[in-house]
Amino acid sequence: MATAIRAIPTLYGETAQQFEKEAARIERMPGTQDYRHEARVVSEYLKKVDVL
Repeated sequence: MATAIRAIPTLYGETAQQFEKEAARIERMPGTQDYRHEARVVSEYLKKVDVL
């Protein structure tokens, strides 16, 4: 049975540059985790409930 061929999305412009930048950063520091998004969410929540 044949498998359907799907188009692979291609990144262009600023999105592609950001992807390349993040990929290079991750390659320099393997095994690290990026919690910036989670930290931002927690910070916004704490501001919203008037703790910070």
